[in-house]
Amino acid sequence: MLTQVLLLICAVICLYISYRYAVGRPDGFPPGPPRIPIFGSYLFMMMLNAKYLHKSVLKFSKWYKSDILGFHVGSFPVVAVHNAEGVKELLNRQEFDGRPQVFVGKMRTSNIDEMYGIFFREGPVWKEQRRFILRYLRDYGFGRRFADFESVMQEQINDLLDLIRKGPRYQHEQQLSKTDGYRVCVPNTLSVIVVNSFLHILTNEHCPRAEQAELLQLVKMAMQFQRRTDDYGTILSIIPWIRHIFPKASSYEALMESNVFLYKYYEKVFDSHLTSYDDCSERNFIDLYIKQMKLEHAEGRTDCYNREQFIISLVDFTIPPSSAVGAQMGFLLQYFLLYPEVLKRVQAEIDAVVGRGRLPTLDDRRYMPYTEATLREGMRIETLVPSDFPHKAMTDTELMGFKIPKDTIMIPALYAFHMDSRTWGDPENFRPERFLDENGKLCLSNDITLPFGAGKRLCAGETFTRNIMFLMTAALCQNFNFILAPGDKLPDLTKNLNGLSLTPLDFWIQLEERQ
Repeated sequence: MLTQVLLLICAVICLYISYRYAVGRPDGFPPGPPRIPIFGSYLFMMMLNAKYLHKSVLKFSKWYKSDILGFHVGSFPVVAVHNAEGVKELLNRQEFDGRPQVFVGKMRTSNIDEMYGIFFREGPVWKEQRRFILRYLRDYGFGRRFADFESVMQEQINDLLDLIRKGPRYQHEQQLSKTDGYRVCVPNTLSVIVVNSFLHILTNEHCPRAEQAELLQLVKMAMQFQRRTDDYGTILSIIPWIRHIFPKASSYEALMESNVFLYKYYEKVFDSHLTSYDDCSERNFIDLYIKQMKLEHAEGRTDCYNREQFIISLVDFTIPPSSAVGAQMGFLLQYFLLYPEVLKRVQAEIDAVVGRGRLPTLDDRRYMPYTEATLREGMRIETLVPSDFPHKAMTDTELMGFKIPKDTIMIPALYAFHMDSRTWGDPENFRPERFLDENGKLCLSNDITLPFGAGKRLCAGETFTRNIMFLMTAALCQNFNFILAPGDKLPDLTKNLNGLSLTPLDFWIQLEERQ
C-alpha cells in the first residue's frame, strides 16, 4: 500500500513538473502555445499549418487575443509581433539588432563554431562589414542612382526581350524559353537578368548571354537555399544532429549542395581578384575590399577583414538578387493574370508617358504613379519574407508592455502587418489605388509597408530592387500582354512555396506582342 502511494505521489509530481514545463513561462513573458521537450512549440505550429508557419503563428496570436505572442522553437524562446506599431518598434530599436546563432547560419562554412557574413552575424564585425560594403557599393550603383549602371540594366532587359521574342540562342537558355519564343520560365528567366546586373556592381563586368549557364545554376542554388529553410530555420536549427540520421528529409543535403556551390562560385571570383590584385589599379569593389584587408592584416588585425568573411558576405548580398527579386516579379506576373484590368491600366500609363519608341527609364518613374503603386501593392500582398529575418534581444528589455529576456528570438511578422484589416481595410484585395491620392498621384504617406524591413537591419538592396523591378516591369508591360496558353490555368496562389522567403512554383508564362 505504501509503495502504491509513493508511486502515485511520484506520478503526480511528474505530471505537475511536465505541466509547468509545458505552460510555464518567465514572469511578464507574452502569452502563447505550450511546449514539449526538444521541439518546444514547433510541432504545434506544424500541426496548424506546416506549409506556412507564419500563418500558424498568426492563428495562435488570434487565439490568445494578443498582437504579441511568446513561445519556444526547440530551446529558443521566441516572441512574434503582429501589429504595425510593434513591428516598427522592434525593427527600429537597437537592443533588437542581434541575430540568433542558429545552425542553418553556421553550416555555411567548414567551421560550424564560427558565424561569417552579414545576414547571420551580429556585433562589431557585422557593423564594420556592413558599413564598409554599403559605403563603397554605392559608388558602383548599389543604393543610389548611377547612370552607367542603368545602361547596363537596360542592356540586360534588351537581352530579355530578345530571348522572349526569338527563343533560346544557347543551350542553357532552353531551360528558360521555348524554341518558338513568347513563352518563358518564371522566376528563373528574370532572376538571371537581376543577378547579372548585380554582378556588374561587384566586378564592373557582367556575363554575356553565351556564358550564363553557370549563372543560371547560381540562381537555382540560391533558390534551393531559400526554399529548403523556413521562417524558423527548419528542424536543423532545433536538433542539428538529425542531419546524421535523415540527411535528405531534414533538407541538410539540399542546403549543403546550395552552400557548397555558392561558396565555390564566390571563392573563385575572390581568389582570381586576389591573384591579379594590383594596389596601383583598383578595378572594382572587390579590389577595394582586398586593399582594406591587406591594410588590416599588415597591422595584425585579421578578425574582421578576411577571405572567409568576405566570401560569405558576397553570398549574403547575392542571394536576394539571385532569387528573391525574381520571385517577387513572378508574383507580380501572377497577379497580372488574375487582375487583367490592373495590367491594362499600367500599360495605358506607359503608353502615355513613354510610348513605344524607347524603353522606360528611371526618369519616367515620377510620371508613372500607377505603375509604381502596382509594384508597391505587389510587395505588400505577397510579403516576400513574411516573418522578416529573425532578430535577437541583446539585453533584458520590454516590448508592448511585456518583458523580453536577453537572447530571445524576435520575429517582426511582416505578413501579419501587411494583411492586417485594421490597417488596410481590404488587405486580401490587390488594389494599387490604396497608394494613390484623390488626384491619382503617388502618396508615399499611404505606404507604410515594410517589405525591406527597417532600422539598422534594413535590407541593403532596397534601392537596387525597386529600380530594377520598375525597369523590368515597365519594359515587359510596354511590349507584351500576359495571357493563358491552351492548357494553362490561372495561378493558384495557395501553391506558392514558403521557405526563408516566399517563392512561386517555377511556371511557364505565355506572352504576346502588343498591337
